[in-house]
Amino acid sequence: MGGCLVLSSSKEISSTEKLLDLIRNDDQQGKLPDTPTTSQSRKTKKNNVPGLLTGKNVSVGVDIGRDELKLVKVGRLSGSQRELLDYKKVPIKAGMSSNSPAFAGFLRSELDLFCGSGKAVDLWGLIQSEKVDVQNIRIPKVGKKQLENAVSWTVKKNTPFSEEKTVLDFEIQGEVIESGVRKLSVLACIAPKREIEEMEDLFNEIGFPLTGITLIPFALQNLFRTDWISSVDQTVATLYIGNDSSRIDIFSDGNLTMSRVIKAGVESMADSLMEEYAASSSDMMTLDNAKRLIYTLGYDAQPVEESARFGLDKEKIFEMISPALKRLVGQVERTFEHYAVTLGSDRVSFIYVFCDMDICRPFIDYVGNELRIGSEVLDPLSPENPYSGNAASDASVSHRVSLVSTLGLALSDTAYTPNLIFPFSDKEKLKNIKTFNRVIISTFAVVMLLLFGIFFWLGGVVDKKEVKLAGLEQQMDKGIQAIETPARNLVTEITGNRLTLKKFKDRYFGLAIIGELSKLTPEKLSLLSVKAGEEMAVKKEGEKPAKGMIIQGIVEGAPGSFEPVLAKYVLALSKSPMFNKVSIDKSSVGPFHASEALHFTLFVDFAEELK
Repeated sequence: MGGCLVLSSSKEISSTEKLLDLIRNDDQQGKLPDTPTTSQSRKTKKNNVPGLLTGKNVSVGVDIGRDELKLVKVGRLSGSQRELLDYKKVPIKAGMSSNSPAFAGFLRSELDLFCGSGKAVDLWGLIQSEKVDVQNIRIPKVGKKQLENAVSWTVKKNTPFSEEKTVLDFEIQGEVIESGVRKLSVLACIAPKREIEEMEDLFNEIGFPLTGITLIPFALQNLFRTDWISSVDQTVATLYIGNDSSRIDIFSDGNLTMSRVIKAGVESMADSLMEEYAASSSDMMTLDNAKRLIYTLGYDAQPVEESARFGLDKEKIFEMISPALKRLVGQVERTFEHYAVTLGSDRVSFIYVFCDMDICRPFIDYVGNELRIGSEVLDPLSPENPYSGNAASDASVSHRVSLVSTLGLALSDTAYTPNLIFPFSDKEKLKNIKTFNRVIISTFAVVMLLLFGIFFWLGGVVDKKEVKLAGLEQQMDKGIQAIETPARNLVTEITGNRLTLKKFKDRYFGLAIIGELSKLTPEKLSLLSVKAGEEMAVKKEGEKPAKGMIIQGIVEGAPGSFEPVLAKYVLALSKSPMFNKVSIDKSSVGPFHASEALHFTLFVDFAEELK
């Protein structure tokens, strides 16, 4: 590893010593250097997008931690771009279980304040579990029908799992060449089904159904896919330093290509600090004491009681934890080597570092110097970021960094974020249903055009016959007996034609009705059933039975658009020459394919000419 610690040499300066100099520098908390996030090109793009937002284009990330609830709200600008609207961190009372009624009431109250009714926003939840596994695999090129089986078999080979207890989701990231063979690069994840269902049930019970549930690596991926953090033509990595473990995520062209958990974190550094201190002092230092001392290294940290008690300044603390930090960075370097050499991928050129504690500048520079690449704190809510606006301008660095995962969660979208509520298999089923519906509609449209052509042609034939009949009738009125027999034959022929036309009408009446419905039915509205016959439409007492039909269907899409879509559909039916009266019998919002839809029932009376 580059930049090894050589404390015994007076001629060489190690990375640790360089960073200790940074701690001594009074200006270390000054302005940070520019990163890809604050490039001029990003600011130019911000000026080209509209700033007006509507409630229908708002999404909220909900991160339920051990001791606090984090909420971030963003609004859509254009395409996949978003803008920060608000954020909030709320402490969770000690001892409050996540499956208790008290917690459900607490969560409902906070979401009410932050989201309003919840109907105008997309809610995304985060699942954090030791049983979650993210893998980047490569499979042979197979057809769509064999794709899910190929992915499942490959993942099971690496990590055996039960299909009854586990949710498998994946996305195809493109083609790669491995040993001269074309294969598909797939990002797959497995997560415990029970934890997903428990989270989904919790939000359903409090009246805030989730749009999706995803994982932290995918939340970070959203930062790059929405261009909140620019990574054009770069392979970048993020290093999250947790309490007892850390995680490395590597991204190429905005795609998550590797995720690895390292069993080293703040506790490892605290252990190193305790060992180094015990070697030079008889005073007893506990694990909590060591952690509090490490936290004083941060940007916004304040002095603690332990600093005076143990007589350790920031320089000495960093020097004592450097062995553990060096081991952590060594794991990161080996991961990068495996990614570049073994997997044959591009080398990582930049690394972002973040954690839930108050991270410090020396941590970041030490990581970058040891890896010999650029490094920076992962601070997407920085005021310099054009998408952050003024919402987080007064927040401290540590406060903003602690919201990284929650912001990424709020940037989720089913179009580009793996969704454990709606995995790949369900997306394919829905896609197949929509494709089948489009084929049916196209077929009926063609049949309808053909029927209309035949209908107009027969109408022209009948008109000509009727004109000829009228002329013959005039001749008969004048007493020309010679044409009586031919005229009667012609009348018989016309009568037969009319009967034939009536039979034609009766035979193709249903197809004509379905064709008209297919033409008028919008994309977001799906018909579940259509029943036609006598006495199907609404009637007043004493009136003759009306001939019509009952239509049952659903309206999908954003909840706020349900009623306008249905109203527009009713108006379109009313204007059709084939229908006389359209009335709504029932309409209510209910569940449909892990989301909500408007279920409705319509009564439609046929036009008088068709009865």
